[in-house]
Amino acid sequence: MSSSGVLFPLKTEHSIKDRLYWNFLNIIPFLIGSIAIARDSLKWVAVYIGIALFFFLVLEFRFVCTHCFYYIQSKGCVKCMMLSGVPKIFKDRPGPHSLFEKIITVLGALSVFLFPVYWIISDPLLLGTYIVAWVLFFLTAYRYECVRCINFECPMNWVPAGVKEEFEKRDGISENIGFSREELQAAGSGRSVSLRVEHEFKDFLYWNFVTLTILFSAGLAIGISSTGWLLAYILTLFFHFNILEQSFFCTHCPYYPKEGKKLGCMMNWGWPKHFRSRPYPPGKFDLAVTTLGFLVVILFPVPWLLREQFLLGAYLVSISIFLLTIWRYECCRCIYFGCPFNRVSVEVRNEFEREKRLSASLKNIKL
Repeated sequence: MSSSGVLFPLKTEHSIKDRLYWNFLNIIPFLIGSIAIARDSLKWVAVYIGIALFFFLVLEFRFVCTHCFYYIQSKGCVKCMMLSGVPKIFKDRPGPHSLFEKIITVLGALSVFLFPVYWIISDPLLLGTYIVAWVLFFLTAYRYECVRCINFECPMNWVPAGVKEEFEKRDGISENIGFSREELQAAGSGRSVSLRVEHEFKDFLYWNFVTLTILFSAGLAIGISSTGWLLAYILTLFFHFNILEQSFFCTHCPYYPKEGKKLGCMMNWGWPKHFRSRPYPPGKFDLAVTTLGFLVVILFPVPWLLREQFLLGAYLVSISIFLLTIWRYECCRCIYFGCPFNRVSVEVRNEFEREKRLSASLKNIKL
């Protein structure tokens, strides 16, 4: 159980979508490092790639992955979200990592992370982007994968102790590594998560950090050319998110009535409520106005971004990460069923509505 009260079933296998998403997120800091090095020498880019491949395919494979249950349960080739399809060249080593293995892994990881810094540090924009890319990768992994990963030996594993014990007791993982796929599926496929009925402040911090990576690249591109247009962009953002979106979209959201006179939303935590709640799905006009507002916000900085190719790339990548992450990890458990991006199945929606009506009935009876 996460601190927000959302139960994450343990993920016993990874899908193709998992592999595509996490390798996309992982390749971004490496691409930034390679761009910085390539400005000076392509030979050093080749060295950088060689170091990264040696770490991931040899050091990490031998000293980390061999202890991982996803590695152990794979036959022939590894089936995990990062190195799927790579042949298993080392034997399984179930159990904790030794001190020597931990030291080798840390040293190898530091060499990969720090190698391009010599070239990146001369460009503050590249350096900032590089740091943000790695921070975003680890924050997202920590929030959405580490909380349901069955690699309990990993130091970043965040599965509660009680859930670990129940999983091990149910499947005998500590004694019988080779149990069947059917048994694994019985422990929870990880294909769905419980609905999120409320947000916490840390949700707001994470999602606004992701959003700021988009807005910063756009604002910087505009600010390089004109302070006046930058102020116009800031006012446009404020008007859209604080007035337009809140009036036509947020007032229909089940999260809107919570937290009294202030919003308790993962995007606009603590903002004052300017409009009364409308507890019914948004109409076509509401969605049209909201969509038009978003298009204005997204397209506004494009003329300035076209003059700054690096910032344009950062802007597009940031938007892609935002949309992919929210679609994968939030839209599938959001109780705002009127949102056009909601991915909660009809069966789960109906069950949730029945439980809500039953809860309301019991509350009225007690009163």
